[in-house]
Amino acid sequence: MVQQEDLESDYVVPENFSNGIDIFDKIDKNICGQDIDSLNSYEIAVLNVDSKSDYQENSQIRPKVSWRKTILGFIIVFCSGVSVTSSGQFAKSAYQSNFTSTSLATWLSRSSLTIAYPVITMALYFFGHSHRDTFNEAALIFGKDGFTIKAAIFKMLPMGTISAASTYCYYYALIFTSSTDVTAVFSSAAGFVYIFSLIWLSEPFNIFRLFAVMLSIGGVASIAYSEGLGSFGVVGILLAASSAILAAIFRVFAKKLLTSPSISQATLLLSFMGFFNMITLWIPTLILDIADIEPLSVESFPWSLIGIVLSQVFFNFLLCIAIAVTYPIYASLGPLLAIPLNAAIDVWYRQQSFNIFEILGTLLLIAGFLIMSVPISIMLRFSAKVRSYITCTEANEDRS
Repeated sequence: MVQQEDLESDYVVPENFSNGIDIFDKIDKNICGQDIDSLNSYEIAVLNVDSKSDYQENSQIRPKVSWRKTILGFIIVFCSGVSVTSSGQFAKSAYQSNFTSTSLATWLSRSSLTIAYPVITMALYFFGHSHRDTFNEAALIFGKDGFTIKAAIFKMLPMGTISAASTYCYYYALIFTSSTDVTAVFSSAAGFVYIFSLIWLSEPFNIFRLFAVMLSIGGVASIAYSEGLGSFGVVGILLAASSAILAAIFRVFAKKLLTSPSISQATLLLSFMGFFNMITLWIPTLILDIADIEPLSVESFPWSLIGIVLSQVFFNFLLCIAIAVTYPIYASLGPLLAIPLNAAIDVWYRQQSFNIFEILGTLLLIAGFLIMSVPISIMLRFSAKVRSYITCTEANEDRS
């Protein structure tokens, strides 16, 4: 699901939130252009560095760590991990009854995105900035003319469709396999983002990120193998992988289309996507019900769906807070924490067991995700040191 769909930055983030909209502007300069759902950005593309000198100038900025924001970040990681876990577990519980309407679960989940912009605009209003000024700045995401119906439809239709399809595949996968496997496989979205960024965003090639992609692919293959080829479990793994690929396409498409949105612009986009899904996704839900493909009835309606909505609302609220007042990495580590949390619940509550291939695949996916989360500036400096060492070694061998 796109949660949406990241280590402390090398760039200084302001220490407090008391400057209102100015703090958002400063944060925007640090994390502008990061893919909106996962915030698992690639800094060179993110910062739109046009020359080597620009990058070198940025890389000289020394990191500054705020313990207050770090502690708050860890709290957000834990709470967002719990919210992602509860969302998947509530969906899993719903399917264990007579409930079959994945489209309804998707509609409820995607509609919860509408809270993103109101949370940010209320925070800005609290610090003395009018709703009109905030909206006028945020509406620039739709073009230089601001908000128009045509611009909104042009952006919302493809992005809303892709994100809804990703969420649908995510929830549908829970019918066939465990929440742990689905969450683990979905974490491979970070690797797919890099692959698509190479193609569509001219992302600079990096051997470490390629290694992370290989780890992610190996993890997915290992979990699929553990389910048994030809089994229903493999169908669930393929659906989860499809969800991850669609989530990656969404993130790269958002980056290509929107370039460098500010915080208010990004949250306005998410809110409009939620509203767009709210007024459109009930149509396929109704069609599938009439066609008796995903029938709905009062008797089969699982009240755990309310838990899905509350979990998603809580997660989106934490996402906004993480973007605004902590380091960007904390916005994406929550879903990663959901993997061991789901595993604990699946073992303790659902009495499921995991074989060695599932454990190995999960560890490979976690390792791949963590590597993808390392800022590109750190990777490039490390790569330069490795190349320098190899060059010096070869030069010494030639002399000898």
